[in-house]
Amino acid sequence: MADMDKDRLKELEIESILEETHYLADQERMEQTAQKYRAKPKIEEIFSNADKKPRLKNTNPLDESEPDTSNSIVGDKTAATMQAELIMDGNDDDLVTPEQLKAEAEKKAAEKAEKAKREYEEAKKKAAEEENKIVTLTPEYDENTEFSGEVLGEVDQFRDEAEIKSYHTIDIDIPEDKPKEKTETKEKKEASQTPVHQFPNTEKPPRKVVAKVPVYRPDEPRNILNVKAGRFSEAVANEYEEYVRSKNPSVIAHVLRPEPTIVDEEIAPTEEKHKDNRPIGEKVISALVGIFSKDESDDNDTVKEENSKPVEDYTGEEDEKSILYELNHNIRKLFMRSLLSGIIAAVVVVLTIVTRIFPSAICSAVPFAPAAYAILLFILMAASLVLNRVAMLSGLSPLVHIKGNSDTAVAVAGAAGMVQIIVSFFCLGDLNGFHVNYYTVIPMLAFFANNVGKLYMVLRVKDNFKFVSSKGQKYASKIYNNESVAMQMMSGTAADRPIIAYQHKTEFPSNFLKISYAPDPSEDLASKLAPITTIASIIIAVMYGVVKLSFADALNAFALITAVSVPVATLLSVNAPVRKLCKTLLSYGSMLSGYPSVKQFCDSTAIMIDANELFPAESISLEGIKTFEDYGIDESLLCGIAILKEAQNPIANAFDSVVAETEETLPEVESVLYEDEIGLVGWIKSERILVGSRTLMEKYSVEVPNMEYEEKYTSQGRQVTYLSRAGRLVAMFVTRYTPDAQLKAEMQRAETNGISFLIRTTDYNVTNDLVAKLYDLFYRSIKVLPTGLGNVLREAEDTVEETSRSYLITNGKAASLARAVTGCVKIKHNISLSIIIQLIAVIFGLLVASTLSLYAGVQVMGSLEVLIYALFWGAAAVFAPAVQKP
Repeated sequence: MADMDKDRLKELEIESILEETHYLADQERMEQTAQKYRAKPKIEEIFSNADKKPRLKNTNPLDESEPDTSNSIVGDKTAATMQAELIMDGNDDDLVTPEQLKAEAEKKAAEKAEKAKREYEEAKKKAAEEENKIVTLTPEYDENTEFSGEVLGEVDQFRDEAEIKSYHTIDIDIPEDKPKEKTETKEKKEASQTPVHQFPNTEKPPRKVVAKVPVYRPDEPRNILNVKAGRFSEAVANEYEEYVRSKNPSVIAHVLRPEPTIVDEEIAPTEEKHKDNRPIGEKVISALVGIFSKDESDDNDTVKEENSKPVEDYTGEEDEKSILYELNHNIRKLFMRSLLSGIIAAVVVVLTIVTRIFPSAICSAVPFAPAAYAILLFILMAASLVLNRVAMLSGLSPLVHIKGNSDTAVAVAGAAGMVQIIVSFFCLGDLNGFHVNYYTVIPMLAFFANNVGKLYMVLRVKDNFKFVSSKGQKYASKIYNNESVAMQMMSGTAADRPIIAYQHKTEFPSNFLKISYAPDPSEDLASKLAPITTIASIIIAVMYGVVKLSFADALNAFALITAVSVPVATLLSVNAPVRKLCKTLLSYGSMLSGYPSVKQFCDSTAIMIDANELFPAESISLEGIKTFEDYGIDESLLCGIAILKEAQNPIANAFDSVVAETEETLPEVESVLYEDEIGLVGWIKSERILVGSRTLMEKYSVEVPNMEYEEKYTSQGRQVTYLSRAGRLVAMFVTRYTPDAQLKAEMQRAETNGISFLIRTTDYNVTNDLVAKLYDLFYRSIKVLPTGLGNVLREAEDTVEETSRSYLITNGKAASLARAVTGCVKIKHNISLSIIIQLIAVIFGLLVASTLSLYAGVQVMGSLEVLIYALFWGAAAVFAPAVQKP
C-alpha cells in the first residue's frame, strides 16, 4: 500500500513538472509571437563609434541566429589563443599572425609604388620623343562626296568690322570717406567681372563706377516718381525706392530676389536702420516690466505706435500685433503707476506711524511740524490723484446716475481726503501737536492695490493670448446641454446634478478679449456698495456737522466713513489668484480666459473622457499572443487588428508598428459592432471576426479553453482578449494596463472636488472596477457608458466648430481638461470667500465708524487705527482664499 502511494506521488510530481514545462514553453512561444506584433519602444539610437552605426538592436535575442560559440575563446585574441582555437576546431593549418599580415601588406605596397614610378618615367620619356613630331590631320569624307569648284557667294554680315556699341548707364557715386582698401577690393572684383568685349583700363580709376544696366531715360530729367493709382502707387513707390537703395540696381533683382547680404555702414550710409528713439526712462521701465512679467520674448511682437490700430477683439492673425502692442503698452503704464503709487503709499504709511508714535519728538525737532505734515500730505495726495486721474474720473462719473464701479469707493475716499487736507490748513489750531487725523492713507493704499490688481489682469490676458494665438490644433471646452441625456449618463454616480464638461476641436477661439476683461463678482459687489456707502457717508457727515456745529468736523467724519467703506483689495483679491491659476493651467496645456470661464465650469459634476485617453499607447503592453490555429495565422491576426483599429479600441494602440513594418495593409472592415461588456463583432471579406471575452466566443459557439487555463494568464493583473475568425479560435492576446501618471493625479484632484468621470470604450476589459483600481478612485466616481450613451459622447467630442467662444481652450489632452475644470470649481469657492470677507469689512467698518463718530467723536478713530483695520481685512481677503489652492 505504501509502495502504491509512493508511485502515485511520483506520478503526480512528474505530471506537475511536465505541466510546468509545457507552460514555460508556451509562455516562450507567446512572447516570440507577440514580439512580431507589439509596438516597438520609442528609444533613441545609441552610437558608440564615429561612423554612427547602431550597436544596439531592438530584437529578442531568441530570434537571432547566433553561431555556435561553444569552442570559441572569449576575450582579446592573440596569436597563441587563435592557434589554440583552430586546434580546438580541428584545423591544423598554420596560423598567420597579425605581425606577419602587416609585413606582407607593407611589402605589397612598396612593390606597387615601384611599379607606378617606372610607368610614370616611361610615359614621360615617350612624351618627350613625340614632342617635335609633325602630325597632319586630314578630314574624313564619305564615299561619293562631290566638291564644288566655285564660290557660291559672300555674306555681307561678315564684312562689317567689329565695334563696341554704347550702353546707357547709371552713375553711382562712391562716398569720399570710403577706405582705400575697400575701394581697391571693389575695383578688383569689378575687373574680374568685366565682359570679354571690354578692354582693361590702365589709367587711374575714376571716382565713379558705371553699372551696365538698361534703364528708362525720360525726355527730361526727373527726380520724383509721380503715379496716381491709390494703394497701387504706394506699392510701386516702395519697389522703386528699394531698387534705388540697392547696392547694384538690376531689373533681374525684382524678378529673382537675391540672398540678403551684410552691407557695411560706410558702403551704404543711406540705408535705413531701426533705431530705438524712446526716452531712457521708458527703456528702463520696459526692462523692469520684462523682468516683472517674466516674458522671455524680445518684444519683436510689438509694432510701432503710429502703425498700430486698436481692435475691439481678436478675430484673426492680422490682429495679433495690434493686440500685443496694446497689452505691452498697458503693462508698462500699469507697472509704472503701481510702482509710483506703492512708493507714495509707503511714504504716507511711514508718516502715519511715526507721527502717531513720536509726536512730541517731531514737534520739538521740526518747527511748525503739523503744518509741514499737512503740506507734505497735500503734495503726496495731489500726486496720487494726478497719477490715478483715470480711476478718479471713471469712479466719480457714475455717481451722477447713482451708480458705481470698482473705482467709485476709492475715488470718493480720495476726493474726501483731499478736501479734508485743504480745509485743515485753516483749522490746525495749536502747532505743538498733531490734532488732526488724516485718512488719506486708506485711498492711497487702495489705489496701489487696484493698480496691482489691474496689472495682474493684463499680464494674465497677455499670457493667455500667446496660447490662443499659437499654432496647433485647439480644443474648446463645453457643457453638455441635453439635460435628459445627461441625467441618464449620470445615473449611478455620486453626483447630484448632471453638469458634464467635454471638449471638441475648434478652428478659432472667439470673444477672447471680451471674456478676459469681463468684470468679476468683487467688481460687481464694489459697484453696488459704492453708491450706498457714499450716500451713507454724506448722511452721517451731515448729522455729525449738525451735532458738532462744525463744517471741519463734518468733513473729517465724511473722510472717515468713506475711508472705512473702501474695499482695499477689490481687484487684487481676485486677479492675483486667477492669474496664478491661469499660469498653472498654461503649463498643463489649457487656457482659462477670465471669470466668465470660471462661472461656466465651476458647477461641473462630471467630465466626459474616452478610454483611449485613459490608456494611450504607452499604457497598454502586449505581454504575449497565444495562437490556436497554424493555418493563416498572420492574416487572421491582421484581421483582428483591423477590427480593433476600426472600433478605436485601446488595445489597437499596442499594434501601432504593425502596419508600418508589414508590406501588406490592413484588410478593409465591412462593419463592426461593440456588444456591451463582452467585445467586438466585425465582418471582413464576408467572414465574421470576433474580438472579446470568452462570453462573446461562447455566444457565437466558438470553443475556448477552460477557466483554469485562462486563469494562468489573467494572474498578476493581466487581461485576456480572444480572437476568432470564421467560427474558429485563432489567438489570445495577453495584455497589461497601466495608468497615465499625470492623468491619475488630475483625476484624483477632480474626485476630491466632487467630479465624476464618464468613460466611453469599445474594450470589454475597461470596467468601473479596473479604472477605479488603477487610478485609485472611488468606484462610484467612475461610470463606463453603454454603447448608446457612449456614441452620444463620441458624437459630442467629434464635433468640429469653425468658431467657439474662448471660455476654456485646451490642447486636447484629458489631463488638461480635468485640471482646468477642477481649478474652476475650487477657485469659485475662493473668490466667494474673498467677497464675503470684503463685504463683512465694509459693513462692519461703516457701522463701527458711524457709531463711534456720532457718540464719541471722530478723534476716537485715529488714522493709525483705520490703517490697521484696512490692512487686516485687506490681507484677509487676499491670503485667506489662498490657503486652499485651486
